[in-house]
Amino acid sequence: MNLRILLFAGLAETCGSTFLEVELPDVCSVAELQTVLAQTQPKLKKATYRVAVNSVYVEDDFQLAMNAEIALIPPVSGG
Repeated sequence: MNLRILLFAGLAETCGSTFLEVELPDVCSVAELQTVLAQTQPKLKKATYRVAVNSVYVEDDFQLAMNAEIALIPPVSGG
């Protein structure tokens, strides 16, 4: 499946884009997505972020589905 991954804040700056497109197997977990991203986007290998699917944070074992909105969200601080 071909997925579009949204990038926010510093992750978008690091990658030079607000999104990435990746090709994954039809059955794929968040952990597998992160492995592919680390291989194809070396800048993300050391980055800290959470994965959200359809605006909800998910764990590494969550199974991704085609047409889901997937976002990588870095830690946010403010004051």
